[in-house]
Amino acid sequence: MLTTKKTFQTKFLSTLLILALVSTMILAPTALAAGFGGSSITTAVADSGARNFTPTEAANDTEIQAMTDNSSVLNESDIIYMILTDRFYDADPTNNGTLNQEYRPGQLKYTQGGDWKGITQKLDYIKNLGVTAIWISPPSQNELLSRDGEESGYHGYFTHDYNSADPHFGTKQDLIDLVSAAHSKGLKVILDVVPNHTADYFNGASSTYSSASYQPAAPFNNPDWYHHYGDITDWNNEYQVLNYDLGGLDDLNQDNADARQAIKDAYKNWITLTGADGIRVDAARSMPKNFLQEFESYVGVPSFGEIFVGDVDYVSAFSNYEWGVLDFPLFFQAREVFAHDASFTTVKAIFDQDYKYANVNHLITFIDNHDRDRFLCLADDNYQKLRLALTFIFTVRGIPDVYYGTEQNCYGGGVPTEWAGIANKENREVMPSFSEDGITYKYIQRLTELRKTYSCLQTGVQREMWSEDNIYAYSRRDDTTGQEVIVLFNNGTSNETRQIPIRAESSLTIGTTLTNLLDTSVTAQITSGSVTGKMLNITLPAKTAYVFTSGTVAEYTPMERTVTTIRVHYDVGLGNTMYLRGDEYPLKWDLGRSMLNVSSDCWVYETERIPAGETFEFKPLINNETWSSGLNFTGTGGTTIDIYPTFSCNNGGWRSLYCPPAIFVERSVL
Repeated sequence: MLTTKKTFQTKFLSTLLILALVSTMILAPTALAAGFGGSSITTAVADSGARNFTPTEAANDTEIQAMTDNSSVLNESDIIYMILTDRFYDADPTNNGTLNQEYRPGQLKYTQGGDWKGITQKLDYIKNLGVTAIWISPPSQNELLSRDGEESGYHGYFTHDYNSADPHFGTKQDLIDLVSAAHSKGLKVILDVVPNHTADYFNGASSTYSSASYQPAAPFNNPDWYHHYGDITDWNNEYQVLNYDLGGLDDLNQDNADARQAIKDAYKNWITLTGADGIRVDAARSMPKNFLQEFESYVGVPSFGEIFVGDVDYVSAFSNYEWGVLDFPLFFQAREVFAHDASFTTVKAIFDQDYKYANVNHLITFIDNHDRDRFLCLADDNYQKLRLALTFIFTVRGIPDVYYGTEQNCYGGGVPTEWAGIANKENREVMPSFSEDGITYKYIQRLTELRKTYSCLQTGVQREMWSEDNIYAYSRRDDTTGQEVIVLFNNGTSNETRQIPIRAESSLTIGTTLTNLLDTSVTAQITSGSVTGKMLNITLPAKTAYVFTSGTVAEYTPMERTVTTIRVHYDVGLGNTMYLRGDEYPLKWDLGRSMLNVSSDCWVYETERIPAGETFEFKPLINNETWSSGLNFTGTGGTTIDIYPTFSCNNGGWRSLYCPPAIFVERSVL
């Protein structure tokens, strides 16, 4: 098992820095000749305005040693913030590329300009959020465009030269500076790595390159280093998963000794050069498990793999070969629970299999990412649902991972797209703001504070306390110190009272007062009763999470919500539903939002996105088809709006006959 701390010793640093320099110079002559992509450390430093240095000087220079040294690596205490480098912040417009070629501002399939200097400039924003590690895009130079020209390599997964920096992100020195600056602020850096494939240079199953100019940089331009079977067509066929191409991207053969060594050396050099603290392994499912184990050991920092599968048996097998894995099984089920109000029984079924993992505290938990729709896109833009989902991943076992922009309420265009495969456009929007005053930013700040304060949320044993469709409760307890946090969720739409037994393993006693860490004005007392002799008799408000602990707790009041509530008073009849459309997102004229039925003649919709005092227009529809009569209604953000619409149509009534959808014309619906 990898240690959780490491220090680069001078005698090893000397050898490894020289190896990095030599391999860069030998393995990428084309890139060096072209001067493209920060092709050597010396060139990179010169490009960034820093002084030049030789390999010998680098090995003996305390400044360089300090830049590339780190005192700790990724561990169970961390909180990850995932960044798509190109979409975060553009601090250096000179490296954006060629306008209308790969660089096309506003077109999300192409480069938008974010770079390493941009991340460096925003480290205080990241630090203030409370996360402890940033996961950034793959650093290697990418092919400018996909084979069909419909996408640039902005994301880092179209590798052209493993040993050179992508010039759109900056120079190698820029990356060194980023890692060094992050370390100085107590932030760790995780590099995304892509040892499974390069860009799409072979046409289908071809084993020859189409031209001398369109192929990866040496030494990875050797056709013998690749499989040549074409694309994966059956994801249930493990031979295809391991040996065929992923979406056209050329599949490296890790069983080829030369290819295996070259890919290990490339990423070993990146870690040595920068002092990064961990790696995320892209497409880990598509590589031999023994290679993953060897790769992690060789690179020398903890790794966690992407195994894009919802089956615990399948994913857990990889936890024996890497330090950690992304928890896709929990992600798929938890997202359904919190975004779509599914039953907690599916989440329980995932937790019941935790024993299958090598270490559940090394699972990386998340609610969305760069390949999935934004959570708010799927959750009807409901901020309270988002808060519940975030509370969940910050309090269950594993390491929470927040996708950039979640704290700014990014919604990925508002229309789900992953049904067509992966989501890889609107959910990768340019970071819209760096405000630290928003309600979701403040909420995540509180969650990060709690996870740092209560170590039982990092490594404590998780024990289930209650499970039903809409109610779920569990304890996180450090069985050595007795520190314990109890988490309760009501994911339903009505208040519920339950008598929840305190676990027999708990040292909490009858009469103990528990305080909700998310709002310290809420307390509960442990009383006698239930199967263990002690319990919580508690009323849980609708769509609410409580995070309870004992002892003295500093006062905390959550930020006040700005809620716009629309109540439509109308009896639609059995089997029918009310929807809303409007001119201010999350309302749109071409997309209906379903409303919550709270009584026979009242339907409710709430949103926190519309600013207080801002006016907007809207209109209700029955079954998202039949518009209310008359002109649009007008509302004001931050208020409660009650309306009493009428519905009619030319053929005598919507209840008995089909009423065709009305036509929206100049802010009115006829």
